Order: sequence, then structure tokens, then C-alpha cells
Amino acid sequence: MVSFTHLAVLVALSSSNFHQHQPIVGVNGFIPQSSNTGSNMPYSAARQMVAQPIEINGKTAEEFSSEEKKQDIADGFHTIPAGISSPTGYLASHDAAMLDAELMSTTGFSREQLMEMTGSAVAEAVYTILDVSSPIIIGRKKILLVAGPGNNGGDGLVAARHLSLFGFDVSVVYPASDTPTENSHSTKLAQQAGDVGVKFLDEFPSQSAMDGNYAVIVDAMFGFSFSSERGMSSPYDAILSDLIATHKGDQGTKIISVDVPSSWDVDGGDILGTDFMPDALVSLTAPKLCAKNFSGRHFVGGRFLSPTLSKKYGVRMPPYQGVSQVMEISETASANGSAGGAVADSLEMDYARRLATVEVEHGRGQWEHYGDLETFTPGKYQVKCFNKISLKGLEGLTGDEKYDVRHDGIEGANAHAILLRSHKLKEEDVPKTCRAIARCGSGVNNIPVARMTELGIPVFNTPGANANAVKELVFCGMLIGSRRIIDGVNHMKELARQGIAKERVEKDKAMFGGRELKGKTLAVIGLGNIGAQTARDAALALGMKTVGYDPYLSVENAMKLPNDILLADSIKEAVATADYISLNIPYITGEGGTHGVINKEIVDAMQDDAVLLNFARGELVDSEAMKEFLDRGNGRYISDFPDDLLWDHDNMIILPHLGASTEEAEDCAASMAAEQVRDFLETGAIRNSVNFPAIDLPGRAEHTVRFTVVSHDAPGILGHINEVFGEAGLNIVQEIAKTRGPVSYTVLDVDTTECGDCDSDNLCFKDVQEKITMLNGVCSSRVIYGKPGSGYAKNLEGDYFV
Repeated sequence: MVSFTHLAVLVALSSSNFHQHQPIVGVNGFIPQSSNTGSNMPYSAARQMVAQPIEINGKTAEEFSSEEKKQDIADGFHTIPAGISSPTGYLASHDAAMLDAELMSTTGFSREQLMEMTGSAVAEAVYTILDVSSPIIIGRKKILLVAGPGNNGGDGLVAARHLSLFGFDVSVVYPASDTPTENSHSTKLAQQAGDVGVKFLDEFPSQSAMDGNYAVIVDAMFGFSFSSERGMSSPYDAILSDLIATHKGDQGTKIISVDVPSSWDVDGGDILGTDFMPDALVSLTAPKLCAKNFSGRHFVGGRFLSPTLSKKYGVRMPPYQGVSQVMEISETASANGSAGGAVADSLEMDYARRLATVEVEHGRGQWEHYGDLETFTPGKYQVKCFNKISLKGLEGLTGDEKYDVRHDGIEGANAHAILLRSHKLKEEDVPKTCRAIARCGSGVNNIPVARMTELGIPVFNTPGANANAVKELVFCGMLIGSRRIIDGVNHMKELARQGIAKERVEKDKAMFGGRELKGKTLAVIGLGNIGAQTARDAALALGMKTVGYDPYLSVENAMKLPNDILLADSIKEAVATADYISLNIPYITGEGGTHGVINKEIVDAMQDDAVLLNFARGELVDSEAMKEFLDRGNGRYISDFPDDLLWDHDNMIILPHLGASTEEAEDCAASMAAEQVRDFLETGAIRNSVNFPAIDLPGRAEHTVRFTVVSHDAPGILGHINEVFGEAGLNIVQEIAKTRGPVSYTVLDVDTTECGDCDSDNLCFKDVQEKITMLNGVCSSRVIYGKPGSGYAKNLEGDYFV
């Protein structure tokens, strides 16, 4: 053993280098392993799901994806989730069919249920489009609906019934009704519509019969199952010609198409060249790919998609208002004062933009916010809390208007950071927008740290926040183990039950004799925040001798130790003379870990009456070895972790897991976690991360912008980063880069007063960030400047996510 006096000399010698300026270190990292981006298959495999190449404006879907991806991003379309073959945020025919099949299988909907909901949504959209107070509609309360032979026609029949109940005079052209199948659902739908006054026509009305009579024609002929290769079959080809002629000849009659304008290719739009452009489109569930080419009023209906399916198929549901089943997402929504306009006002109403909330700021072009629009608050850092986090500890965030804190149970699909205590975090809990995770406590066994490291997300903990609470519980355990206090309490309760407590209280006290702590030896295994405080206060407050063991003792914690502590070279040496032993080490699995570190060899070295105190982790102790120890002597084992083998042993005391369960500790841990997350989000600084290097750059100077880059082991990555800035004419004012394991983290400030060819409104950051993010080995980057929550970009297996 060595005394602390000797250690202090070593600390003084080694600390002389601590304050020297450290040069910027080069970084090396790895090429990240493939990771899912929203489903159970990688992007490349998902692309193979398309059976036939789909052509869009003369390009296959693959060509479209590669050639127009950047333009899609500029237009506000989100990148494609793995497992979805559509090259944009709209559903391609293949995906629409898969989603439809899944709705009627794993989700449990019947075809009839879906028709009822979508048909109701179509009727509501038609009613919304018609201004029932206008003179034109008062004079034209007649609606003509053309129903096709499939599901789209079924949606139309349901809509016809509802529109009739809304007070309209509805007629249906339904060629399929000429050959009805008895007891088929379509026959039943037609009967239900007829029962409420809907009239059925054998053929499309003549032009003379149409002129001035119908306010709306609803096109429900064909949906996403239509094939442009087969074309329009009879009699629907003639009906479509009549419909188009009517539309051109009578501007007062509006045409509303259901899901897909008839004759349009589901993926390519009007590739047959019919020039059919309805006045309005009601997309069901989500817009199909052809809707990119639609220019009229656009609605989305069908409010039945689960969050799981929405995520799997890359569908971002619109923020439906109240009990409405539809929502307008075209730019006329704002002009008409509809619910869509009330929510988004000046926002462009293109579907992809509507759901992604594209913003233009700092001259960096159009950037997207991903996630659920219903829970998205632009211009704020969103922090998702799992478990009940101390409100007092969160005051630093909740009291700041830059933060939107989502407490446990409240959706946080766009979280920039996650705070948690004991919640078992899964990868699906972590949205792609997440920059950081912090645990309000020291252990991180409930967080998949290795996976978060692969994803480039720092994981923080709060060492020392609960140190005083655990230290006090250790002292409580020593007292309990010394005096058999719990046995005495239980004994007195039994005597009281028998009515003889008063006469036996003095006689029986000899049964529970013990020893004092003063002058005894305490061995502290692990001299971190808790262990150092335990050793210090045991020596100074309780008059105990102390022995410590920690091969990784930090300078900071060494300064907390009592002067006369003896430092052992091994656990076995530390426990050999100890009356009490406190375990304060982390639980680490794998080779060289701490699983079962208190094994038979260690237990055999302990004194027979020693008291082992384990408020760290139950897995640190070999239960079989501990049972042998407790069986042979008067030793004690005190822990706040259950043990299936020892729970009923006379010399074992198991407490609830109370280590950090004090109000003060919970407040302190929450406050510390919140402060660390805040520093990281606002400045890029990292303190107390279990997987990222500690790093802190001095405050950003005026006229500078801060960049951060997370990368994995790729040769020369720092040089490549600096090269990108140099090519853009941007001068790096200060920079620091550090590595920890496979992670490299770079923080740098860029001067904006001299930025090459950039003007004051365009600082070139958009192109610079994309180039840096897509460098080999880079996982993510941030521009910490301006509006909170913006400026984050990720490299998702070759896709640029912003």
C-alpha cells in the first residue's frame, strides 16, 4: 500500500502539464456500420422490392432517386425511409399496395371499415369545397358521382350516401351495378345509398343534361391500382371523355378526384396525355406520387393510420383539426381560412413542405425539420423526458423560452435531446433529430451506449449528483450491520404483539449487541465521487481508518481523500484488514469487466465478521461465494439489490434501491443533466459523457459561427474538414478535435466577415455543411447559430438528412 501523502507528490508532479496549451489533434475514425433508417431493412435492400421499374418523366425510379434527390430536398421532400420504394415523401403504387395490405392484415382493419372511413372523408372534403351559402351552390345542389368497379368506387358509394344525408341531390353513374354480385359489399353499399335517396344512372348524362345542373362531379373511378399500361377500359374511357368535355364546357362545375385522377399513372401522373386536371384531389391515407404533378386544391383524408405504420412507410400525417377527417394542404387553405390555413398561415401548402415545415434562414436555403408536425414547435429545442424528472431540476430548461420540454407521457417525436432515469431506452425511442441523451444518475446500463456511439449521439451521465445520498446510505448500512438494529426492531414488534414488550425490553437487549464504528477500518473499493466522499467523511466525521483501491483514481477525486488513507494495490489487499467494505465501482460486462468481481478469492481474504456494503450493482458480487462467507461466520452483507440466493439468509439485509432516492439527489441529478444537455446544444461543449471525449471551446466571438462534427475512424478526416472550409473561403478562428474510442468530435468557429464569394445574405453554410456531412466517416454535423433546433445534418448511409 502507499499513503495518500506519497500520492499527493505524484499528483503534483503529473499535474504540471495540465494547463499547457494542447495542439489540435488529428482524428481517425471508422466507416459506420449500416443502420436502419426507419424500418427492418437497409435502404439498398428496400430498393430491390420494386418488381417493375417505374418511369417518372422518362426516368426509372432509381434514376429519379439519384438524379433528382438534391432537387427534392430543395423542394422540401423528405428523404426516403428504408423499406419504402418511393423516391420522395409521396407513396408510390407499390408502397400504397403494401400499406393497404398491411392495414387489412396486421392492423386488423376490414376492407369495409376502411371504405367507410375514406368515403366519409371524401364526403367531408366535397362539402368543404362547396360554399353552400353561395348563389351558385344554392341553385346547384346536385352532385354527380362516377363510381368505378374497385375499392375507389366503394369509397365513392360511401361518399354518395353521406352527401345525400348532407342534403345534396346525388346521382351516381355506376357501370359496375349492371352486373351486381348478390350479397357483395358493393351491392350492399349501393343499396344503402339508394335507401337515402341516391339515384343511379345507366350512363353519363348528356351535355345538355349536365349544363348548369351539377355543382360537382366526383371522380371515383380508379385509385392506386390503375395501370397506365392497360389504359382506360370501356365504358370508362367514354365516361372520362364526357367528363373532360363537361369540365371544359362548364366552368361552374367542379371536378373532384378521389385518391388518383382517373387515367393518371399512380407514379408518373398524366403520362397518357389526357390533359385531365381536376379542380380538387382528395388523397386517401397519404398523397400518391402522381400528386407531385397536381396543381389544384389538395386534401388528405383517412384519419386511421397508426404511428407505427406512419413511421414505417414514411408518412407524416397532417395535423387534423378537432374531429375532422380531412385537411386541406394546398395553398388555398390559407386564403380560404380553413383549418389548414389556421395552422400554417403563410406556410407553403405543398404536402411534403406542409409536413416537414421547411424554413429558410441564414442564407442556407431550405432546410427540413423532421418528425410529427403535431408535436413540433419550430424555433425551440425540444427535450423529451422519460420517467418523472424533478421539476426543480428542470427549471433551467422550462424557464427558458428556447426550450420545449416534453414530460413523461407527452409525445416528443422531434426531440433534440432525451432525459431519463430508469427507462429502458430502445433505439426506436430515439428520433433521427436527437443530438444528445442524458441520464439523471451515474449508471447507464439502461441505455444502449454502443449503438448510440455508432449513431454519433453522445450519452451523458451525472456522476456525483447523488453522491451524498448514496454515501449517507452507506453509513446507514454500516450502522445496521454493526448493531443488528433491524433484527431488534422485528423482535420488539413480535413482543408487542404478545403483550410482553415492556417486561422484556431490558432482558432481551443482549441478543442484539454489536460494535461501534469509531476506530474500525473501512475499505472503499472505487474512489469516484461516491467513494471519495465516503472515505473522507468516514475518516473525518466517524473517526475510522480508511483503505482505498482504485486503479483509475482521478486527480479531482484524489484531492477529496483524507490525508491518512492507505491506497492498496488490489481489492484483495484492501479488504484483508477491513471491518467494513464499501463497493463503489461500475458494473462492466465482458472480458476485463467487473461482473462477479467480489469472488471466492476476495471473500476468502475478508475477515469473518466483515460487513460488505453494496450500493453499486448486485452483479458485482458472486452470490455463491458470498453465501459460503455468510454461512461460516458472523459477517454481514447489506445491499439495495435483490439476490435470489441470499434474500432470506439471516446475515443478509436487502433494502429497496434507495441510493439516489432523496428529493435533493433527484433535484441535483436532473439539474446537472439539464445543464450538460443545454451546454451541448447551445455551445457544443461535452462534459461527463460516457462515450464522447470531454471538450470545451471558449465562447464564440462576434461575427463567427460555430460548427461541430461527429465522425468515426476515417484517415485524415480533420484535414478534409478544414479543406472544405478553405475551398469555401471561410477562415477557421479556433478549433479543437478530440477522440475517444471510435468517436472523433470536432468543434470550430468560422469567421463570417471574410467568406470569399459569399454575400451578407448567403454565408455558404448550406453547401459547406452538406460537403462536410457527406465526407467518408462523418456521422453528423451542426451549425450552432441562430434559431434553436436548426442546423443539424446527418449522413444516413449515404442520404443527406437535414
